[in-house]
Amino acid sequence: MKEHANARRMRVVAESVARGDIVTALRQFPEDVVLFSPSWRQEDRVHRGRDAITRFFGRLQERSSGTMTAAVVDVLGSDNHVVIFLRVTATRDGKQLDVLVAHFATVGEGGFERNWFLPSDVAAWNRFFR
Repeated sequence: MKEHANARRMRVVAESVARGDIVTALRQFPEDVVLFSPSWRQEDRVHRGRDAITRFFGRLQERSSGTMTAAVVDVLGSDNHVVIFLRVTATRDGKQLDVLVAHFATVGEGGFERNWFLPSDVAAWNRFFR
């Protein structure tokens, strides 16, 4: 069965972020994109706009000392929704992170409009990226 076009678009996002090409990844999101992510800090839970998304991914790379990698496990797509599962690993100061992340997105005319980033172990995620 052929992969849905929106699933392929989300793969482009993941592959672009993995190689540090945020500009290409951001082309798949509208200017008013919103990303929700779990965080102990209230101000780190909602990211609005492309600049905020850039800062979010930049902060993850910075807090992982540039070691964060995300390998695509699976992608499910339809006309209105996409879910990508990523195995995210990172190492910093003797700490290791290895979690499965589900990134859910709604799809609109401008791309992936609303996004939810959900690690399988939120506590481990937050301890690592604190």
